[in-house]
Amino acid sequence: MARESRIPSAEAFKVQGWCPTAWQPMRSQDGWIVRVRPHGASVAVGQWRVLAELALAHAEPLIELTRLGNVQLRGVDEANLERVRSVLIDARLVPADADADLAPPVHCTPLYRRGDATHALASLLSRAVIERLSPAALARKGLEALPSKFGFVVDDAAHRLRCMNADIELWVAAHGQVALFAADCAEPVLWESAERAVDAAIEKALWFARERMLHAPALVRMRSLVHAKSAGTKLNEVGAPVPPGPLDQGAWMVGVPLGRIDAAAMLATTAAMPEHAEIRVTPWRSLWVSEAALAGGNPFSDAVHWITRDDDVRLRASSCIGAPRCEQARFAAQELSLEIAAHVPHGIHVHVTGCAKRCALSADATFVVGAEGVDDAGQTLLRVVRRGPREHAGPLVPYRELRARPQQIQKLIHDPHL
Repeated sequence: MARESRIPSAEAFKVQGWCPTAWQPMRSQDGWIVRVRPHGASVAVGQWRVLAELALAHAEPLIELTRLGNVQLRGVDEANLERVRSVLIDARLVPADADADLAPPVHCTPLYRRGDATHALASLLSRAVIERLSPAALARKGLEALPSKFGFVVDDAAHRLRCMNADIELWVAAHGQVALFAADCAEPVLWESAERAVDAAIEKALWFARERMLHAPALVRMRSLVHAKSAGTKLNEVGAPVPPGPLDQGAWMVGVPLGRIDAAAMLATTAAMPEHAEIRVTPWRSLWVSEAALAGGNPFSDAVHWITRDDDVRLRASSCIGAPRCEQARFAAQELSLEIAAHVPHGIHVHVTGCAKRCALSADATFVVGAEGVDDAGQTLLRVVRRGPREHAGPLVPYRELRARPQQIQKLIHDPHL
C-alpha cells in the first residue's frame, strides 16, 4: 500500500475513553462504501491520516462526511475490503468485534468539552448499547437485531442535533439532571443521574425491539410505531447548523464543500499537527478542529478544499452523490449544486437530488431540486419544491437548461406557485 509506513499502530490511538463503534460496508454503483461512526464525533489527526492514506490507495481519493456525522470511503474494490478493515481496526477506527459492529449507533454533539458531563454521558451510553443492544445481546432475550436506521443521540441544551431525527435522545439538563426524549414521550423525562437515564434509554430500545416484531413487516423506526409527538414541545424545532469560523477554546468550525474531503488535501493540511489532536465530525458536513490541532497556526486557508467563512456561497447548496456514482440518479447532482450555489440568495439552502429518494437531505434545506420525469425529447426534467409542513411544488425545468443557466434558480425559488 502506498506510503504504508505512515499508518500508525493501534497503540498510538489508545485515547482515554475512546471506543470505536461500527464496520458496515455497503455495495454501491461505484464499489463498496466503508463507513466509520466515530465515538463522541472524535477522530484523532493520526486517524484522519490513516483514512486519507486508505482513500488514496484503495478507494476514491475522497473522504465523505455524512449528515449523520459519519465518515466514509467510497469506491473500495471488493478485493481490498479485508485489507481496509484490517487497517481501520489497527487504527481503532472500527472494532474487531463483529457483534459490536452491529450495535445501534450513538451520535454525539461535537460541541462538548472533553471529560464534561455530555462526553461522559455519550461514553456511558455507548458502552451500554454495545453490552445490551448488540445483536448477540438481543438474541439472548429472544429478540431480533435492531434495524440499522435505529439510533441514539447525545445532545446539549441547544438541541442542534435535532436535524438527525434520532429515535432516542439524551442530554444534560439543568442541575446535572439528564433528559430523555423519544417518539412516545409527550415531553422530556428527567433523571437524577446519567446511569439511570442510560438504563431508561436502553429499556426504551428493548421495548421497541419487542413491539416492532408484532408488525409485518417489522418496523424500522420508533416513530413508525408511535404516530404522534407532542406538537407543543420545543424539540420539534430543528437546531441550526454551526457556521464555519472561530469557536470557544480556540477551536474552529471548518466547512467541507458538499461534505467531500480531498484526501491529499487532508494529508497536507494535517502534516504538521500533533497526532493525538482532535478533529471532530459534525452532522453539518463540517469539522470541529481543536485548539491543539491548530497550535502551529490554522492551515485551513485553501479555499478550494475548505470553507472558513460563514458567507461562503457553497454553504447554500447540498446534494446527494448523483450520477454516475449512483445508478438511480438521473443527472450529476453534485456538479449542478455547485453551479447554482453562487446564485442562491442568502438565508436559503437548496438541496439537489438525483432521484425521488432525496438521499443526504439536510434538515435545514429550504428547497429541493429533484428529477421528475423526462420530456418528449428524453431530457430529464427537474422540479423545485419548497419544504415545510405542506410542501409546495413549482414548475418543471429541463436539467440541461438549468445547467446552462444556473442563475435561473433565483427565479425558480421565487415562483408564485411556491
